[in-house]
Amino acid sequence: MTVFGQHQTFTSMPKHMLLAYVDGADLHEIADSLEERLVDLAKEGGWRVTAPVVVNQRGSEHGLCAGDLPSWDLGLNLSLPDVGREPEGWFLDVERIARLMGRLHGQYKRDFIISIADIATGISEDLFAVESDVPDLALLRKVIGVEPPEGK
Repeated sequence: MTVFGQHQTFTSMPKHMLLAYVDGADLHEIADSLEERLVDLAKEGGWRVTAPVVVNQRGSEHGLCAGDLPSWDLGLNLSLPDVGREPEGWFLDVERIARLMGRLHGQYKRDFIISIADIATGISEDLFAVESDVPDLALLRKVIGVEPPEGK
């Protein structure tokens, strides 16, 4: 497993994580280039809460049927603030990731899935698919349960 990102220090462990991963397991032709783009974003400054962490992890081939590909997790993990304790503008980090996923969709012609994971249980739920170059950020806000900024 390869993980990239800035060192993160938490006063308490986050309860939820945003996951933004490319959909599919047939990533051999694009994995290196895609990972570079994700690392570039993670290294940029200006994150409101914490920088995302890049994940590039392939599943085991053990037990697969002939012709099946192992799972491949390639994308970003972003620690989310606890509900009710969100700093001003925290959702801009989520929108920034969604916009990158849209640009990557345009470049690689692949869909990206945005999910929320509960850290304690390890259960994640797919909430939003980035299936175009310009993701619907209003819909993303709605499915995550965030009110739009005032005046919008």
